[in-house]
Amino acid sequence: MARIAGSTAGVTRQRILDAASVLFAEHGYAGTSMRDLAQYLGMTSAALYYHFPAKEELLSALVGPVVEALDQFADQAEDAEFDQERLVRGIIAALENSGRTLQAIATEPAALRILVDRHDLGRRLARLERLIAGTDDPEMMLRCRCALGAIRIGVMSIHAKVPRPGVSADTTPESGPTPPRLTDVERELLVSIALAVLNAPASSGGRAA
Repeated sequence: MARIAGSTAGVTRQRILDAASVLFAEHGYAGTSMRDLAQYLGMTSAALYYHFPAKEELLSALVGPVVEALDQFADQAEDAEFDQERLVRGIIAALENSGRTLQAIATEPAALRILVDRHDLGRRLARLERLIAGTDDPEMMLRCRCALGAIRIGVMSIHAKVPRPGVSADTTPESGPTPPRLTDVERELLVSIALAVLNAPASSGGRAA
């Protein structure tokens, strides 16, 4: 079986995931084939399939850490009864390292279907919404969905403005590109936007004259 030179199985697997996040974000999940990924990495298709027997397995491996981070944060928030701002900051922190993965699946029906089927995405999102809302009021739940959407787009934007990294056969974990992060100013702005959405004056239900 062909292997990337000088790599261990764990390092090879991570390189595959890094490359998949780049190609999925650039060309979409449906628009990226396993052959595309193998060519990008400079490895054989057989070697790629050894680590990931199907593209769905790749997507699940990419999303798994995101889901786990959100679940851990939700558990902690429920136990400690975080206030609204701390909830918003925690969600941003949990998603910040996963902007490219979010970018890859945001508009992909096939990818979203896998997340719903394999990772129970709907239930997890509903749990975060209820945590932030603190109520089942429909208007507040809508505000939560809008705030979470703003957070997701804000986190994704830091990857959209970064040049495409290379994933070569000779790249080592130490020399690989550092995932981009929000600046302090960007993070505070994103927190302010989410809180503004959550706490805007309630609608009166009337229409302007």
